[in-house]
Amino acid sequence: MAEKDVALQGEAHKQGKLFLKAMKACSSIKVGMVLLLLLIGASMAGTIISVKGYDVYHSLVFRILLLLVCSAIFLRSVWQFSILYSSKYRTRLSSWGSLLVHVAILLIVMGALYGNQYGFSEEINLPVGSSYEINNSKYGIDEPFSLQLQKFETRYNPDHSVSDWVSYIIILGEGEEAAAQEIKVNHPYTYHGVSVYQSSFGMAMKTQYLSNEGNVLQEASLEEGNAMVLEEQPGVMIRFMRYIPSPTPQVLYIVYKDGREYDWGALPLGSSKSIGNAIGMVSFKEAQPFSGLLIKRDPGISFVWTGFVLLAFGFFLSLYKKDNTVFEPQRHNTTNVVHKGEKII
Repeated sequence: MAEKDVALQGEAHKQGKLFLKAMKACSSIKVGMVLLLLLIGASMAGTIISVKGYDVYHSLVFRILLLLVCSAIFLRSVWQFSILYSSKYRTRLSSWGSLLVHVAILLIVMGALYGNQYGFSEEINLPVGSSYEINNSKYGIDEPFSLQLQKFETRYNPDHSVSDWVSYIIILGEGEEAAAQEIKVNHPYTYHGVSVYQSSFGMAMKTQYLSNEGNVLQEASLEEGNAMVLEEQPGVMIRFMRYIPSPTPQVLYIVYKDGREYDWGALPLGSSKSIGNAIGMVSFKEAQPFSGLLIKRDPGISFVWTGFVLLAFGFFLSLYKKDNTVFEPQRHNTTNVVHKGEKII
């Protein structure tokens, strides 16, 4: 019985040593640096791949990488704390500065992971007079509301150069006006944790597809370069190319059929034109200025800012060194005698 207990204790001791060895390996600086380099590489790749339509930053692989970085930094911090607390250097502020830097980086990465999981960022083009709903089903917010663009204007300097772009928006909550605000470049507005930024502007065209008798069959608001696919004419689409406001408002367009150019031209604003008896007519009714808005919610931003503050504090704390050594030179027979803890001057 005693031999069995000894064997079990030996096995438990062996497993404990393996666990500590694994903990030490996972919390090593090398592992942390490799994971950080992978995270930086993925972030750099995301700036290129995201342009092509794939969102790297919200992918499962990127989130797992953030989680691994958090885990490695956390294990390193725990390991460093256990060693520092039991050492003779625990009374030195500079020793705790290094630990504080690790905690700060942990908070920054945790904030990024939390914001990545529960936040959102999306650009929308909102024509004047229209509204956009920020609801719970798509964005996961507790108090849904709508943005309504009341007016958009371009402001100019005295020398006629552009000064600013301004969007006048109304916040609608439960069908009632909750707030009215003007949004300018670098002057966002935040409502219930959702920030709205002025990011761009442009012109949309109210486009109609008509029957040969003049009945409206389909209607859409198109931005420059966008097309309306005709529901009743498979393989046919109308692309709005450009709006020329003066001297006579004209609209440049192209009609595609089965992937090839079928018709094109310039059409006066408000008029209609046949694009083939078998297809129907097209009309461009109204030029609609729109505002490009960036709607963003980042619930992890408080962790990130706290982390940056602690990072700066920990960095300067690690530089703080208080020298308690007493230097007391003593001279005997014109020779400096150095005692323990003393220094030759």
